[in-house]
Amino acid sequence: MKRLVTILCVFSFAAVFSLVVTAQTPQEAEAAAVADRLFAAMKEKNADAIRSLFTAEGQLIAIDKPRTGEGISKTRVFSGETFAKTISEAKGDLIEKMPHKDVRIDGDLALVSGRYTFFLGDKLSHCGLNTFHLVKTETGWKIANAASTLEFQCERDLKAVDIPKHEARPEDVATIDGIIKAFYEVISGGKGQPRQWGRDRTLYAPDIRFVALGEANGKIRTTLMNHVQYVNGSDEFFVNEGFTEREINRITRKFGSIAHVFSTYEWETADKKEKGRGVNSMELFYDGKRWWISAVSWDEERPGNPITKDFLPKK
Repeated sequence: MKRLVTILCVFSFAAVFSLVVTAQTPQEAEAAAVADRLFAAMKEKNADAIRSLFTAEGQLIAIDKPRTGEGISKTRVFSGETFAKTISEAKGDLIEKMPHKDVRIDGDLALVSGRYTFFLGDKLSHCGLNTFHLVKTETGWKIANAASTLEFQCERDLKAVDIPKHEARPEDVATIDGIIKAFYEVISGGKGQPRQWGRDRTLYAPDIRFVALGEANGKIRTTLMNHVQYVNGSDEFFVNEGFTEREINRITRKFGSIAHVFSTYEWETADKKEKGRGVNSMELFYDGKRWWISAVSWDEERPGNPITKDFLPKK
């Protein structure tokens, strides 16, 4: 699985709050929908609808980061009532989008979080991170506390890739052969061809982690990513340059419902000016219905790190 060094550092989200896109349960979907209902009510400037989403004591904390991105942030605290009134009296169209929501539920408490962009009409105002602490009530999930950073360096958020939700293709996940085949197909294609990120997402367990290893200035560096971070960091290169990756050898070790795969690959750009090889290390499990990839690590061949013959095709 090809990952350029620039991909590893330009979109270094590893220190940012996790943005995992999960296969949601009905209860998680209900919690995530609270954020969407809030954004819809804000767009309509409907104070009653906004107020109804908060508990009686609910509040929102705005964390204003300096426009330069440097220095100490300032905070403003709104009650649900005050926030509803402020939004209802605002001028212009308020459009907030939070495409990827991480939902964690423990009993009657839920945490919904994710990056967002905020537009005034068609003009970007700011971006940031939303977190919503929800409590389960007799009338559904309500916002007990919300916190939002207001940031102004928003390039990464504007470049965020929309990952459509798909059901897994049976042929992709019924066998190890099928899931490895799909693993390479979804990221390969010509210049300008959109990658199959929705299909790609279906191959992985909800909390999938990717570990990219490389070398810079003579030192080994590692980058830990979830699926959203990987997609946002690699899509532009794959689409703009045209990129194809193929498996050339595989070593599989399986016991019961678990498996480990070393998959040796080669890659090239559409103009064939860039090419290389490497090894993907994948952990998989079978849940009785289908195979899942639970973790992927990879390292690329380079001077001082050649691929040994046991990872290459037999002559």
